[in-house]
Amino acid sequence: MRKIFFTLLFLSVQTHAWDGVHRSTITTIEVTHESNYAFRVHLSSTPKMCGNTNTWAYLNKGDSNYETYVSLLTAAKFAGREVTLYTIVANGNYCKIAHAAIH
Repeated sequence: MRKIFFTLLFLSVQTHAWDGVHRSTITTIEVTHESNYAFRVHLSSTPKMCGNTNTWAYLNKGDSNYETYVSLLTAAKFAGREVTLYTIVANGNYCKIAHAAIH
């Protein structure tokens, strides 16, 4: 019974392979056209975000929870707080923000 419980517990835990996980303060925020990597974030200690040459991570206007991400990351920038960005490689080998936390 115990073995079955732990097997079910293991199977119920959802895992995700992030292409990048970085914790730092935000140095720069860029905003451009809504579908052209619209909201871009640069971190202070992260020269490469997803193991490639890109130094920023992005969101587009049509992404789920876009307004919440923008609010959270902008507030963190102006408060000087660290954030952790979890990114995936998407759309032309650029780093897309898939999850964020403020510290």
